[in-house]
Amino acid sequence: MAVPETMNAWVAKMGNRAPIRSRVPVPKVSANGLLVKLEAMGVCHSDCTLLTLDVPIYGMKREYVLGHEGVGSIAQIGAGVHEDTFQVGDKVVIHIFPGCNQPECLECSRGLQNLCKQEGNGSYGLEQDGMFAEYMVCQARAAIKVPPNVDMASAAVAADAVLTAFHAVKYTAAVKPAHTVVIYGLGGVGLNGLQRVLHLGAKRVLVVDKRQESLDEAIALGVPEEDCFCTADSQAKKIEEYIVENSIAIDIALDFVGHADTILSAQRIVRPAGTVVLVGLMSEHAPLIPMYVVLEARTIKGSYNGSLGSLEEVMQLMGQGVLKPKVETGSIEGLPKVLKDLDEGKF
Repeated sequence: MAVPETMNAWVAKMGNRAPIRSRVPVPKVSANGLLVKLEAMGVCHSDCTLLTLDVPIYGMKREYVLGHEGVGSIAQIGAGVHEDTFQVGDKVVIHIFPGCNQPECLECSRGLQNLCKQEGNGSYGLEQDGMFAEYMVCQARAAIKVPPNVDMASAAVAADAVLTAFHAVKYTAAVKPAHTVVIYGLGGVGLNGLQRVLHLGAKRVLVVDKRQESLDEAIALGVPEEDCFCTADSQAKKIEEYIVENSIAIDIALDFVGHADTILSAQRIVRPAGTVVLVGLMSEHAPLIPMYVVLEARTIKGSYNGSLGSLEEVMQLMGQGVLKPKVETGSIEGLPKVLKDLDEGKF
């Protein structure tokens, strides 16, 4: 596959509030890496947040290619990659955090590559060059083959919007068929989480969102209308009151919003010894109510992205048609407006 010397890319630069369309060199593949020709990329609210930063965090560069959700075809394979692992032309989705994979790394040695903070851990599009470009390089271990029946647009969001929800539901919350679950937020990640909760056969699922159209999506997936709560309607029933009035024991609250109001509500509604899982990051600070948490032994957990093994599971389930992310497509040339609309909550 012929590879050019330079390519188009959308670059994040500290101090700029919008991505900059740039012409940059095509990156060189390492011995244990892959060069991937990107075919589809997903947008995420984290991209909007990164553009607000004036000071680098962790290992972030001051200028880098934005974008952390992507899928494409392998264009080049590093000399150290086993010849039976990949072939040029293979379609792959790229894990954002493959980790440094060093035996002395506390996170990677426990299978928590997504929490690795060492240099070389990936962080594609978050700290290092990412996927809003024609090509990108990644560790070979970051690439997961895409099942032939999964379209590129859906595969593009698998490594974050789908994986984050999947890992939070199956592993952090450990949802079981006996559980009654509340989900706050039915954006792209939350709807993927709802699909997984329903697939795991939870006894009952209640959902909360400010947009009626998102609640309609939940109803279409099988959530009863009486278990859907619209926070934008001041006349609508409140989930806290409904749970008390109907003596519903909530085992798990999954918060895909992370706003102070949703975090407070989640603490209030879970049963004694229940669990709150935080995924969304909409508020820098949020209330912790010791009276709720301590006296009734409630647990609050954070969940961030997911493991390499979880991404493999996600791709298998997508291949089986179990997980079907809802996507809208457009041109990469319209990225600044898409990010602006996303940040303003238009979709």
